[in-house]
Amino acid sequence: MRYENADDDLKNVFSKVLDDRFPQYSFLKFKLVYDLKKKTSGGKLVLANIELASPKIKFFSQDSVAEEGYDYILFVDRCAWMLASDADKVRLISHELRHVFVDEMGKNKIVGHEIEDFYIELKLNEDDPEWGRKLSILANDIYEQQKEDEKEKKFQKGNKNG
Repeated sequence: MRYENADDDLKNVFSKVLDDRFPQYSFLKFKLVYDLKKKTSGGKLVLANIELASPKIKFFSQDSVAEEGYDYILFVDRCAWMLASDADKVRLISHELRHVFVDEMGKNKIVGHEIEDFYIELKLNEDDPEWGRKLSILANDIYEQQKEDEKEKKFQKGNKNG
């Protein structure tokens, strides 16, 4: 499987960030999911991304928490999450929630960055503006090591059979 339901750590950080910084979205339902495989976009590791749930996903995601299905799905790279400091976890969730927007008609949307990030996130992260890049480097190093380990396993297996 590529995906895994969020654990209590992700749920707790998400709830705290939602309550502290985005209380206007407390009525929305967010499905939190770990992505277990490396995902890149534009040559960069995707630490997390948030998607608007389609009507089909809303239907199939109905459960006791979201009786009408989830409004948004938040995917978090599990490797990066496990390496992230507590402060970086908050930064990551806060950044993703900046993409959430509900228009004046009550329609859920996803908005893009104002620049490479969001102006307010730059201000909130003045103490460590390179946090995302550093976390990406760490996670990429782990993924590269895993790739090398897999190559070594295949090589060892090939030598045993040959």
